[in-house]
Amino acid sequence: MSRMPSNHPNRVALANELHARPFALIKPPCRVSSLATTCSPDKIAEVRAHLIALCDRFGTPHPAEGAPQFLADFGRFRIKWEQHTEFVVLMVMTGPPSAGSVAFDSPALDLLPRDWVEAIPGEILAAVHVHCETRGPEFSIDDVSVPPHLAPLFNRQSLVGGSVFDDQARFWGDFRIHEDGFMRFAVQCEADFQEALLGRVIQRLIEVETYRAASMLALTDARGVWPRLNEIDAALANATGGIGGNEPDAERIVLDRITEMSAQIEQITAANAFRLDAARAYSAIVWRRIEVLSAQPITGLIDLRAFMMRRYDPAMNSCEATRARLATLSERATRAATLLRTRIDVALEEQNRELLASMNARSATQLRLQETVEGFSVVAISYYAVSLVALLIAPLAKKIGLSGDWTKAAVVIPVLLLVFLFIRRVKARAMKDGLDEGKG
Repeated sequence: MSRMPSNHPNRVALANELHARPFALIKPPCRVSSLATTCSPDKIAEVRAHLIALCDRFGTPHPAEGAPQFLADFGRFRIKWEQHTEFVVLMVMTGPPSAGSVAFDSPALDLLPRDWVEAIPGEILAAVHVHCETRGPEFSIDDVSVPPHLAPLFNRQSLVGGSVFDDQARFWGDFRIHEDGFMRFAVQCEADFQEALLGRVIQRLIEVETYRAASMLALTDARGVWPRLNEIDAALANATGGIGGNEPDAERIVLDRITEMSAQIEQITAANAFRLDAARAYSAIVWRRIEVLSAQPITGLIDLRAFMMRRYDPAMNSCEATRARLATLSERATRAATLLRTRIDVALEEQNRELLASMNARSATQLRLQETVEGFSVVAISYYAVSLVALLIAPLAKKIGLSGDWTKAAVVIPVLLLVFLFIRRVKARAMKDGLDEGKG
């Protein structure tokens, strides 16, 4: 056999993920109890240690290190343990109750040590008892009524029923927490109903309730933020109503208020994003489980799908409405802030334009004053220069017969011209140096 390339580090783990949570094989008649308890990532080690303590009591092998699922036979009962993101599920499976006992009076969970059950870490998220029995000889396929011995155990007002696998099995449940703290499902099937199919039916019923409970955790948070969102909505509408004034300072105050409200919206979104996202994901699982259960309605009873659409969907719609409102408020605040910033920028540009025009006017005035001063400077410098030049050429002027006054008169025009040209040259060089510095 040729040598194969090395495996990707995650190849085996990802392949095993396809088989991480198989259905348990359950033989009718039977009792099943499911307990879903909250478990944060930092508490999983404590939960696994508690599970190992149960295995040690009964001499059962421990679950594999880090395995998200554990299925073991404890003799009188079997357990199936599953680890999820926010919770763990413990399912206890055992045979039928003793003859003559009432359904749900001796659930499978009672077979676990009481002190161990009481010490389970976390809080109960969902708790379900399932009673499964086989059909007796008196069963008729045309009889769609709830078996008389099961009917008193459910609340008739919310009783849900359905048939699965071509009416080989029927189930009933009322989605109410009974006096023992558990919800109830009853399943009645043919005596030769396949164990794999029964395991699928029971697990899907349990998962519908478990994920229903997990998804509705967001409902309390969603309802809790609505009063604050109403306040922010009203304040945002009031603030945006002030846009359009002619006072930039007032608009800056409004912008500060809108920015503060945007920060509050982001804080609320960050605080509730995980819960709302989890609700959406769990809700999708609930409807997927209902879909794959493919339950057909039973005449006279509420259909499972119809029941969930009427009782469960409004809660999820509230969560989605909260998510949508947060997004809408965030967008409105962003648009208002952008509009205000644009108006403030335009106002600032107008102020800058007026300031530049004023500076240009002042510069023109200063230039005229400077030119006037330059004229006086030429005269003043020329006055002293004429005297100096006259003194310098006085001996020569005497030889040619010019008096001192005529000497000064003779040099006035050349000196004025030279001084004027000199000042113009100095000014031109200074302006050129200033332009070069500005370009640099």
